[in-house]
Amino acid sequence: MATELMRRAVIVGPRRVEIEESALPGLAGDDVLVRVRHSALCTFEQRAFTGADTRFYPLYGGHEMAGVVEATGPQVVNIKTGDKVAIWAIDRCGSCYSCRRGYACENVWFKRAGGEKPKGPMGPAGLATHKLAKEYQVFKLSPDADLLEASLTEPLACVLRSVNKANVVAGDSVVIVGGGVMGLLHVMVCKGRGAQVIVSEPHAGRRADSLKFGASAAIDPNAGDFAEQVKGLTNGRGADVIVVATSYVPALQASFGALAKGGRVMVYARMEPKGALLNLDPNWFHDNEIVLTGTISTSPIEFQQSAQVVSSRALDLRSVISATYSLDEITPAFEASVDLGTYRVVVNP
Repeated sequence: MATELMRRAVIVGPRRVEIEESALPGLAGDDVLVRVRHSALCTFEQRAFTGADTRFYPLYGGHEMAGVVEATGPQVVNIKTGDKVAIWAIDRCGSCYSCRRGYACENVWFKRAGGEKPKGPMGPAGLATHKLAKEYQVFKLSPDADLLEASLTEPLACVLRSVNKANVVAGDSVVIVGGGVMGLLHVMVCKGRGAQVIVSEPHAGRRADSLKFGASAAIDPNAGDFAEQVKGLTNGRGADVIVVATSYVPALQASFGALAKGGRVMVYARMEPKGALLNLDPNWFHDNEIVLTGTISTSPIEFQQSAQVVSSRALDLRSVISATYSLDEITPAFEASVDLGTYRVVVNP
């Protein structure tokens, strides 16, 4: 009897992606084998593909995925064959101080890779026909969940963590800086919480799209003073919350002048270049009771919340999916994903 094979993509260099085949892994303990139906392309994989981040070659990309359980190990309790699931694919040790406080793991694979380079490819490995995960990484969805939408469970969970940490409440004026896919997910979630949502985005097409997703206004940060534009839309007060969903440091710097008293700035995107500095008077924080914070990744709490949102189809997540490709079309999929005219691109293994 022939051994069943799995196929997965490995990024081996700038704009070089290969498909490899291997035998399906055996299961033990709390292992869960998932047949991947959809895997979305995040900026993490995009940076590796374009060569903007060369730390991890060869890289098994893909950490936004959903599928159907094919088999479970003998110690699996809550997941069964045939379940629709989303996978939290970034490994966690579960025992470090940060894990136990709900923060990003101190021992996650890509932090370990910052030291001695591991042998062979590493990574979340979701751009594949199958994904072997631990039970704690597997989140059950409702039987009628849309698995294409469910590929966005992880990015939605990251947005929920951001919005929770920024403490967005009904009546807040929220400015989302950056109208990409993560900015649009922020629009949808903040709008659902009863906030007034304004998007700042230089790209005209994305400004227009943000209005369709629920923003009450969209401004061009290059068309005048950013702070004055925001204050003009908030009765002169400024924003209660500003979420910076772009890597552009001057956009973060400009945000501080557009805050109301008691305002919160959420640094959602990773800023580039690394080591860039901000110019701020510390007394401004004191006098105006300002909060400056950030977030990276998500926690089990927000991932579970996201899985429940996906299961109930409370948000139209298909609307931020621009295109789908097969695994054999992985290079065109990556090329499409880095185009400003697209939002999320999904691979269907």
